[in-house]
Amino acid sequence: MKRNVQLDFLRFVGVFLVMVNHIYVKGDSILDNVFKVIRVGGWSGVDLFFVLSGYLVSGLIIKEHKLYGSFNASRFLIRRGFKIYPTYYIFILFSFFLGIYSKSVTHKPTLAGLFHESVFVANYFSLNNSHLWSISVEEHFYFALALVFLLLLKYKKVQLKSFVLIYIFLLVIGIGFRLYNYFTYSDYDFPRDYTKSHFRFDALFFGVLIAYLVNFKEEFITYILNHKYKIFFVILSVILLSTNFIFDREHYHIVSVFNLAFNPICYGYLMVVIIHIDKGAFLKVISPLAYIGTYSYSIYLFHRLFDNIAIHAFKNGGIFYYLFYFSSAFIVGIIISKSIEYPIISIREKYFPSRSKKNQPVFEKGY
Repeated sequence: MKRNVQLDFLRFVGVFLVMVNHIYVKGDSILDNVFKVIRVGGWSGVDLFFVLSGYLVSGLIIKEHKLYGSFNASRFLIRRGFKIYPTYYIFILFSFFLGIYSKSVTHKPTLAGLFHESVFVANYFSLNNSHLWSISVEEHFYFALALVFLLLLKYKKVQLKSFVLIYIFLLVIGIGFRLYNYFTYSDYDFPRDYTKSHFRFDALFFGVLIAYLVNFKEEFITYILNHKYKIFFVILSVILLSTNFIFDREHYHIVSVFNLAFNPICYGYLMVVIIHIDKGAFLKVISPLAYIGTYSYSIYLFHRLFDNIAIHAFKNGGIFYYLFYFSSAFIVGIIISKSIEYPIISIREKYFPSRSKKNQPVFEKGY
């Protein structure tokens, strides 16, 4: 099946931003300074991932509902499990034993951290791998999304008003809790202010709202894409997103309150614009990056390991550190995807085929 190049390109953008956010910059070259700027706001790549996940996963549910007038929640969650669990559990076990037996690891992994990661509560409790909090958020969201759709179907409320109200509710809840933290605490604390599921569900559900509009309100999407002020809104979105790279979240605590609210909206709007750009020249330019983006899940899981290896191998940083870090994370991520993730997805497709493949607006292998 043909993949959507634009969405895979956005996956690449997301994983690249996150990788740079975790990068080690020691020098003062032009490249070092560019990475320093991107590193400040690279964390926002997770917001892009959240919007993409909400859009793609809910799109499958919505398409299933359109085709059959129903939704098989158990099949949905089983299919999600086939996608997420195998590579995830291999990673957390591998990183745990590597950390236990490696002499160069300063912070040894704990059984408590392994347990919290195993049951997807690592965004509320201790964890061994600092970047896995986002996987816990997504896992919580998938179960919540299945329940929400079942309730909407039961009460015949699968309509735009319902999705808008749910999004507004989640947005207000997220802002409210983050505002409380902002006024209660004076220090920066990433786990406290950024990783809780109820702080971030609005980002994922904004993707759900977009999926609903794409499937049921196509005229509204057309209106947005043809709006005379589209360029203005694109520029405004870019300007707002640029604040992530200007104001360091460690020193500007207000970033946790407002940027987490408007990042998904801006990324979501740009996503809608980009996935509708079908010019051949644009698609050719982004195709190599989109290819890497195809394997973003495995790359995301394993990239911190290669960052740590690169830091020990190239203590002075520089171009060789960057080359090793990115190339090894990309190559190994691709190998793991092809050897573990995709073969298991093939098994999933054999025994638990999707009910939503007919005439999908955007087909995504692996979802």
